[in-house]
Amino acid sequence: MIYPVEKMASIAIVLPKLFPFSQSRPEQMLPSLHAILEDPFFTAVEVSYIADKETRQQAAKYMAYSGVEVIFNGGDAARELQIDLSSLDPVVRNKSIESGKMLIDHCYEMNAKIMHIVTGKFEGEENKPKNIHAFIASAMELCKFAKQKADTYELCISLEIGDRHVDRNYLLGPTHEAVHVARVIRSEYDNFGLLLDQSHLPIMGEEPHKSLWQAKDYLTHIHLGNCYLKDRQASYFGDKHIPFNVKDSEVGVDELTSFIKTLHDIDFFKSPKPTRKPVMTFEVGRLENESPMLIIANVKRAFYEAWANA
Repeated sequence: MIYPVEKMASIAIVLPKLFPFSQSRPEQMLPSLHAILEDPFFTAVEVSYIADKETRQQAAKYMAYSGVEVIFNGGDAARELQIDLSSLDPVVRNKSIESGKMLIDHCYEMNAKIMHIVTGKFEGEENKPKNIHAFIASAMELCKFAKQKADTYELCISLEIGDRHVDRNYLLGPTHEAVHVARVIRSEYDNFGLLLDQSHLPIMGEEPHKSLWQAKDYLTHIHLGNCYLKDRQASYFGDKHIPFNVKDSEVGVDELTSFIKTLHDIDFFKSPKPTRKPVMTFEVGRLENESPMLIIANVKRAFYEAWANA
């Protein structure tokens, strides 16, 4: 890439993936947030559900001081709060929508420009049309609420796509189906889009180049990362967001280079986004008990080489 990344995009990391914390001890997340905010490599950060209001306000203050872009990772929040926006049980779905609205309020508190969400589980082909209809209705309610609560900016709701049959077992799912859903929702609410995660695509059995082209008109931001599929008995099989350079894993520097090239080809870096600049977020955790700083160094080395070669 002939241009420096600072000119083209913001780089983020999913904070709770690398630095998990317990809601019973919310003070644990502030030092890890500082570690990211003090590193100029990261010009954006993805946070997630912080139940404690005082900690949330402190986090918001620190992120504002640092000048980073903020994105809210709703996938982690959905698992923690048992949110199922595609449920056919009206009680479960309505409770999930209310939890989603609470998280939208949190996003505005923290100046997050994007909140990504996930569907519930895939419940079989016979239920798929009804589940998708339920999800569309839920997502539209969240988009409407985000518009109603908007003041100086409007929060964007973004669907993160995951695998249907291997690990997460999400309803959505294949990229082409997610694009159809996005098209339906976008016809009424312009504050909706899609998040593609590089590490999910091998698990979904999709070719990244094709998936990016399919979703290009709806992309709000991108996740970069790695996964492992060779041995189901491995503790890190599937959607575990492992570091780069793990033996027999699916994504290395070559794959990262190709992915960035395709982002350039689809004009990802030029098309308008909810954030100041397009955001590429590394979603990566520890493989065993290694230092988080070692993982961050792993990410930087892989990215710098891939960006230079793209």
